[in-house]
Amino acid sequence: MKKLIFYIIVFVMTFACTNKNQPQTELLVFSGAGLTNVVTELAEIYNAENDIDIKLNFASSGTLARQIEQGAQPAVYISANEKWVDYLINLDLVVPESKEKVVGTSMAVIVPSDSETDSITFLNDFPEQFKGRLSIGDPKHVPAGDYAWKAIESGGYADALTDRILPAKDVRSALMVVELGEVEMGIVYKTDALKSQKVRIVSIIPYELHPPIGFYASILKHKNNEQTRLFYNFLTSKEAKDIWIKHGFKIE
Repeated sequence: MKKLIFYIIVFVMTFACTNKNQPQTELLVFSGAGLTNVVTELAEIYNAENDIDIKLNFASSGTLARQIEQGAQPAVYISANEKWVDYLINLDLVVPESKEKVVGTSMAVIVPSDSETDSITFLNDFPEQFKGRLSIGDPKHVPAGDYAWKAIESGGYADALTDRILPAKDVRSALMVVELGEVEMGIVYKTDALKSQKVRIVSIIPYELHPPIGFYASILKHKNNEQTRLFYNFLTSKEAKDIWIKHGFKIE
């Protein structure tokens, strides 16, 4: 009986050690909603080349940062601005040295594809050029919304537009509201607008009206291992850069 117990213990310990040394086969990535298309494609390419199951969670960067703060455990976090990465660094949840700006984009004013509006000039009495509501991401949680609101403030339109803004939970939701024709205009990332057949870009907001737009990748401390670093490095590889550019992003 003692020999049987001994062999069982040896078997369990051997299995545990073997399982522990097995390569990681799944990797969770949290990414801002504005990167849905491109990060999905990058994950599919990486999975095919490395036999790693990349799990993706898209939402506003602020929402994702709060989820991580509350215990969510992704390996890589890609934020639509620097602020939320720094927020997690201050909480000692992200490897500080891993924060890296991957790509940039522009902010675009959009209308439904069947709108009669051809073009507008954002710097020329923007609120007077449409009568309805304006969809943007919630500036408190959504980087795209924050960029949009900063541009509105810089243009001197805050008082005129405060009561006409319809805030959305993320940039994709702001885009969808315009697609459905529920508002007259919206302000979203140019890269999101280019992917939709249901909206048209009527103006590109001048860069100087808002902070520089950057998407930042980072590694979570509890997942700082070789497999995570390999995927993280892939995001800025030559192969990945071609994909970013194809989706309309700027490599800086």
